[in-house]
Amino acid sequence: MLIVHYAVKTDLGAATAPSVGLQRKILDPAEPIPVGAVWIDMVEPTVDEDRKVEAYLGSKVPSRSDPDFAQPAESYYAENGVRYLHACVVSEAEGTPDVADVTFILGPKALVTVRYDPGEAFELFGQRLGKIPTQALHPDAVAVGLINAIVDRSARALNKVGNELDSIASQVFRAKGDQSARSKIYSATLGALGREDEKISNLRESLVELERLVLFLMSEGRSADAPKPVREATKSALRDLQALEQDANFKAQKVQFLLDATLGFINLAQNDIIKLFSVLAVIFMPPTMIASIYGMNFKVIPELDWWWGYPAALLLMVAVAVGPYVFFRWKKWL
Repeated sequence: MLIVHYAVKTDLGAATAPSVGLQRKILDPAEPIPVGAVWIDMVEPTVDEDRKVEAYLGSKVPSRSDPDFAQPAESYYAENGVRYLHACVVSEAEGTPDVADVTFILGPKALVTVRYDPGEAFELFGQRLGKIPTQALHPDAVAVGLINAIVDRSARALNKVGNELDSIASQVFRAKGDQSARSKIYSATLGALGREDEKISNLRESLVELERLVLFLMSEGRSADAPKPVREATKSALRDLQALEQDANFKAQKVQFLLDATLGFINLAQNDIIKLFSVLAVIFMPPTMIASIYGMNFKVIPELDWWWGYPAALLLMVAVAVGPYVFFRWKKWL
């Protein structure tokens, strides 16, 4: 599927100069790319779509539909005035943010993105692109704007992770109820921390990849004809990425702290139970020792001649075995 954003001129009247705006269109398979396209978003492209974009761009488009496709050794490189940038970006920031491979191709007249996963940032930026001033017609401006949209989604996802961690911390440190209820809370906490750590890990990976991409655009990958506002926006995007990386590192440390605290509470609960078992063992140790030494050394044992002695002994052993289990279940230690 090809989603094209192209420039169109609108005539507002004889007294007013025509203005330039952007329109968004999903191309049919047989439909050519409109003249003035500044962003071509390729979503799971076919071979025919590859050829169509290559003819418009005048350069090779690496995609999986190409039989000779191979992942380039370098993530960022330039060929014949066209810059190729590969990064793993957040595909879905609302649930568990997954990272997806995206290829950015910056040509002299258009930005081409190749992706195989859904991305809310791409859809939101595409809807917003038509409202951006005409400086967005430069491919670098479109690329930086798209990066900023991805950064915004990442910031929102990190904010949600922070709220989840605050909720988990409240549950852990304010856990109430008996031992069984607290054990359920600690068990659920371990699973929740694992999910939040996965989110942070994916977000950190995406942020690092985007930072490297922006640094490339600011150095050897910078376009000579990029307007000054584009260069300033690139620097601002870099500062935002670095700030988000620090926030992600802080939240990763918070996850580790909550994990250590949860495991500490679990160890304390287990120690209380083990302490009880140890006390019971110490209490019954002397009678057991005395019974072992003297229990069978008497000449007169009336139970030997008792008709119900054997069944009574069996029932007593069963009662002694079941009694502690019932007691522990009643105390909710098991």
